[in-house]
Amino acid sequence: MSTDLLELESEVRVGPTEVNLFNLYPERASILVVDDENGPRQALRMLLKEHHDVFLASDVTAAQQIVERECVDLIITDIRIPRQSGIELLQQVRKCYPDIEVIILTGYGHLESAMKAVEYGAFAYLEKPFDNATMLKHVEAALQKRRRELVRRRLEDLALEANRFETLGRVVSGMIHDLGTPLSVVGSHVELLLLDPGKADLENRLKIIRAQVGHCTDIVRSTMNFLRHQAQQSTPINLNEIAEACLEVGHPLLRRQNVSVAKCYAEGLPYCVGDFVLVRQAILNLLTNACQAMDKQEQPREITVRTWSENQSVCFSIADNGPGIPRTDRTKVFDAFYSTKGKAGTGLGLAVVKNVMQRHGGEVCLGENRGCGALFVLKFPIQQNGNS
Repeated sequence: MSTDLLELESEVRVGPTEVNLFNLYPERASILVVDDENGPRQALRMLLKEHHDVFLASDVTAAQQIVERECVDLIITDIRIPRQSGIELLQQVRKCYPDIEVIILTGYGHLESAMKAVEYGAFAYLEKPFDNATMLKHVEAALQKRRRELVRRRLEDLALEANRFETLGRVVSGMIHDLGTPLSVVGSHVELLLLDPGKADLENRLKIIRAQVGHCTDIVRSTMNFLRHQAQQSTPINLNEIAEACLEVGHPLLRRQNVSVAKCYAEGLPYCVGDFVLVRQAILNLLTNACQAMDKQEQPREITVRTWSENQSVCFSIADNGPGIPRTDRTKVFDAFYSTKGKAGTGLGLAVVKNVMQRHGGEVCLGENRGCGALFVLKFPIQQNGNS
C-alpha cells in the first residue's frame, strides 16, 4: 500500500480512542551478532544488551539456526566469516526473512563488497573498528525501519480484513435481495390456494411453489459455497473459474443496476498460483467498482470481462462504459483511503486489489480504454510447469 497508509501516522481511530500501532512492537528488540572472532561479538553484546536481547553466532550455520528459532529483528554480521560469508548470510535472509534488517561489518573495506551489500539489501555497511555512537545510531534507525514495515503490514492486514467483511456484507445482501422474488411468488400462490375453496389448478400451483422453493435453495447453496472458502496457502487457480464465480455472486448487483456483461475467456488458460479467496476478493472489488461507476448514467450500462495470457503472465481485465477516471485521479486511485465516491466510498477497494496483486508477485494497472469508461488489468505470473 501507499505511504499514505503508513503515514496514517501509525494511528488508528477506534471510536473516541486512538491506538498507536508502534506501541504493538516493543522498543526492546532481538539482535543477532555474527562474527567468527569472540572479541567483536562480546563488544557488540556489551554495547547492546542494556536495551535489547542479543544472540551470538560464530558462523552462518549457527546464525541460521537462531533465526529459525527466535524472532530476530536485526542482524549485525561480519562480512569475512569462514566457510560462508556475511554477504551469503545476507542473501539467505533476504530470501527467507525479508523483514529482518541487516548491518554488514568489515575489517577490510572494498568497493566491491560494499556494492554487493547494497545490491542485496543491507541496511548499512560499516568498517571496523566501529564508533559506538555511530553503531547505536544505525541500530536504532534499522529497528525503526523494521517497526515501520511491521506497522505497514499490520495496516494492510487490517484493510484486507475490513474489505473482506464489506465483501461478505455485499454477498449476503445480494442473497437476501434475491430471495425476495421467489418468496413473494410462493406467498402469493399460498394465499390464492387458501382463498380458493375448490383449490382450482392445485397441481400447477404446487409445481410453481416447488420450483420457487428450489430456486431459494439454489440461491442459499450458491452463497454458502462462496462463504465457506477460507484463506489458504497458495494453490493453482484458474482465472476463468474465479471470474465466473464472481459474476455469479455479483449477479444481484448487476441485475439491480441493469448492467449487461460480455465475457471473453481464453481457452486453455494457464494456471497461476495464488490464494483463491484473496484473488476472488480483488476481482469482486473491481466488479463492484465498475457497477458503482455507472450508477448515475443512463442505459446502456456494460461491463466486459476478459482473460488471456502474455509474456509469462496470465491476465484478467474488466472494462466498463462509465464516465472513466479523470487524469488527475489516475495516479491516486490505488492509494489507501482515497476515494472518488465521497462519503459513499471507503477508499479501500483498489488499495486492497493492489495489495493482493503484490502478495501474488503480480501487478494491477489502469489501462487505456478505447471507448469511454475505465479498464483495469490484473497480471499474475504463470505457474511454472502448471496445468492449463
